[in-house]
Amino acid sequence: MNTELILDSIVEEVLRRLQNRSKKATVLFTGGYGGFQEALQQIQLLQADGWDLQILLSNSAEYVLTPQLIKEKLNNSKVYCEREIKELRPFYEGISVFIVPTLTINTMVKVSLGMADNMATNLASHMLMSGIPFIAAKDACDVGHPLRQNLGLNKGQQAYVKKMNDYLEILESYGVMLVAARELFQTVQKNIFTFSKKVIQASAEKQSKVFLKKKILTREDIARAKERGMAIEIPRTTILSPLALDTAKELGVKIVQEE
Repeated sequence: MNTELILDSIVEEVLRRLQNRSKKATVLFTGGYGGFQEALQQIQLLQADGWDLQILLSNSAEYVLTPQLIKEKLNNSKVYCEREIKELRPFYEGISVFIVPTLTINTMVKVSLGMADNMATNLASHMLMSGIPFIAAKDACDVGHPLRQNLGLNKGQQAYVKKMNDYLEILESYGVMLVAARELFQTVQKNIFTFSKKVIQASAEKQSKVFLKKKILTREDIARAKERGMAIEIPRTTILSPLALDTAKELGVKIVQEE
């Protein structure tokens, strides 16, 4: 069997595995309103990309955002309120990522301190202990966010501001990916079904690289690089589809994205 036939058979197996694996996520709205509209647009992009989303609303989110509004905007019947939840297991079993589009200061501080005294913090704690990727929008909990400044909420004592920033840094040290609400979709695309960037870069340094300046990296790009025995270098603006990333992982093609 020649190299091309071997490559084709590998790609077919990768595609088969991808078809059998669903993209499933739990999306938890806490009561923050900052970045809410941007977050909704990002969740809609995930839906369009084929993600199966379970939407959870904390008690405060039910009051501030309302389940009716969420259902209307996302056209999703899988919207659950905290008061309805009897067991958390269905919201962490079999998921690929945990997303918090409106992280409040209250929840941010509690999770950073290791507290688990309500649905949101219990679920967050389980995600961290289980190693499930955790992505949160910081618009509503970052005391330095422009929205807070516009509302005049930037006049607190520096000691308080520093403490809030410390809590954000603690969350990041736990592995939580804190991003702007408008970056949620891109962050999921780049980090789910992928592998350590440091490992990629270290391995790719030993390999010849081809630079591809493209908007989206595709499975075909990966296959061509494999045939040539080369790693791929791309601009940081290039979108990495889960299909391309999984194909790269299965074929052993190294990807380096510019910082």
